[in-house]
Amino acid sequence: MTEKDQIFNIRPSALSYFCPRCAYDSQINDLEYSGISAGITQTLDGIEKNYFLGDCKKIDVSLDEGKVIDPYNITFYSKVLLDNKGRRFRIKGKGDAIIKFKDGTCGIIDYKTSKFKKRNKKDYQFKEEHLEKKINEYDPQLHAYYLLYSNLEDDHVFLKSLSSAKSENAIESSLQKKLEQIREISVGKPKIFGLVFVYPETEEENLRINTNSINVNFSYKYCPVQINLGNFMKKITSYLDLMFETSPPIRNKKCEMCKFLDKYDNKNI
Repeated sequence: MTEKDQIFNIRPSALSYFCPRCAYDSQINDLEYSGISAGITQTLDGIEKNYFLGDCKKIDVSLDEGKVIDPYNITFYSKVLLDNKGRRFRIKGKGDAIIKFKDGTCGIIDYKTSKFKKRNKKDYQFKEEHLEKKINEYDPQLHAYYLLYSNLEDDHVFLKSLSSAKSENAIESSLQKKLEQIREISVGKPKIFGLVFVYPETEEENLRINTNSINVNFSYKYCPVQINLGNFMKKITSYLDLMFETSPPIRNKKCEMCKFLDKYDNKNI
């Protein structure tokens, strides 16, 4: 198979905390560590998403008038896209939130439950240097979600191939539902990309303790992310350059997964 024939499915989350060896192993060797999903994390994610639905000014009062919608918590695929060298790829994933602004533009939002504050003598303050690092890490994710939701695959044959339904009628019904969802969440020109960092206030004065329950207050901070689709396409092109290497990159000594596999390999030599 030539470079022009291969189609890689790229997950937005794979572009953050990027490890070349792990990315290569995931795409080429189908070897991936997905971690352990904690139920409480999923519950918090759901609470955050539901809270910000509706008026986007809940995210930040400075935003233009618009509505926050949930992209269904369903994995979607983009149409086949081309990198800067004409090689084919799709974006595959599910984002946290989309803003539909009244002027027809859109916003792409991702929520991050993160310890981004530090304690001083008076109160908690945002660790700006940590926020900057987080913004840089998640920047590719937001750009990938925009490419996904602005280029959603609506080909009937492709969508039917993804259906788990058994009968023809059920497959057709699931197709129509998927097409309706695609029409709802498809976006046009981007206006903003942004991260919403959510933080649990754990100091005693912020806790309300009732019988068999503890109520915790959460604060949050909206951080805009610069839109630069040209620079993002350069990153995608570099990503695909890596995938077409004839041998895998060396293990990354800063990556916990690479360090674990190194130890495992050495024990089995």
